[in-house]
Amino acid sequence: MRTTLRVAALLLALVIIAFWFFGGANHGWTKTSVAHKQKDPVTELEVDVYESRFVPGIDFLGGGLAVVALVAGSSFLFRKQTIPGTH
Repeated sequence: MRTTLRVAALLLALVIIAFWFFGGANHGWTKTSVAHKQKDPVTELEVDVYESRFVPGIDFLGGGLAVVALVAGSSFLFRKQTIPGTH
């Protein structure tokens, strides 16, 4: 059980870090919409246009790694299994 929890924590950490990195690696808070500049065709002024998109931030990374720490830490609550007949 100890090894299973530690392997699960490692795999979960890799998934969370990869999702954060490939999702945009935002160093601020998580965003659900992103602004980009667009030129108005009539007035030719630059206007912010918001696009609905999920960009995971550092809070997503920190929260995910906190869950990983709990899973890895819970592995210490279980005893080591010994093979019967060996001491």
